[in-house]
Amino acid sequence: MWLQRSTTMKNTMKIAALSMVVGMAGIVGCGEQPAPDDTNTQIAQSLGDEAELRYARTRDQKDIAYRVIGDGDQDVVLVHGWMVSGAVYDNLIEELAGPDYRLIVPDLRGSGLSSMPNGGYSLRNYIKDMQAVIDDADADDFVLVGHSMGGALAQLYASSYDDDIEGLILMSPVPASGFPLPQESYDLFAAAAYDASLQELIIQISSVDIQPDDFAAMAADAAGVSPQAIRQALDSWTGADFADKLHKIDAETLILVSDDPFMNPALLQAAVGDLIEDSVVEYFPGSGHYLQVEDPASTAAHIDSFISGLD
Repeated sequence: MWLQRSTTMKNTMKIAALSMVVGMAGIVGCGEQPAPDDTNTQIAQSLGDEAELRYARTRDQKDIAYRVIGDGDQDVVLVHGWMVSGAVYDNLIEELAGPDYRLIVPDLRGSGLSSMPNGGYSLRNYIKDMQAVIDDADADDFVLVGHSMGGALAQLYASSYDDDIEGLILMSPVPASGFPLPQESYDLFAAAAYDASLQELIIQISSVDIQPDDFAAMAADAAGVSPQAIRQALDSWTGADFADKLHKIDAETLILVSDDPFMNPALLQAAVGDLIEDSVVEYFPGSGHYLQVEDPASTAAHIDSFISGLD
């Protein structure tokens, strides 16, 4: 009981901290915004010695960059979340890369090395990005991993294309019913589209044990994401509304969470786990929302265990 009260108090303090800085956010969306800095994007998304960079073309003519790491028999597709690119998985890739897996890591439109259109950052369009990459990579019987907004996308994909999926892993996922924010927090998140200091604040407040080098890498990655993608995708994931489709997911599903300031195990059990028949929520302590960045070893251990136990 004390732990529950303590966690609630910490979460309340973090929301309060978000609210306090809204006044610094300025005016959102005024005037033409500069394109993301290509140099920052290149730095944020280090390919690594073992990675192969490829591009897939979507049905709506967007070029989606993705990395392929390894040549193992088990395909694993890693879908990132809001305000980052596939680089958010770099620490986890170091732990997972090995003879058993072929890791497929896309940059969704508006992030990393992919096309950056001025609009169209809906969940359905992100699904087009995933489909293009999965088809181009010839992924087969793959394990689909999604973090945060990427977790919502993974649920949406699995509810439509379950037969393609060997297993589903959702890490601190946005529920299919969306994740509405308090108005003060929403205003801050919206303003972060055009303010790198607010992006850094969101990363910091969402984390529990992020290391300085990892924080710097995430900040650089966020700075390279299209402002339009940050602003428009915010409405897409906060307003998600497809919970009625989750009963269609037959794949074995792991819902993984740590000490996320916003999404706790009870919330994810009720909003996600109870709606997917063959699912389990697993918790490990010590990390925040970016569990794959903060504790990639524990995250990888849970993923390895889940994949090895798939029927």
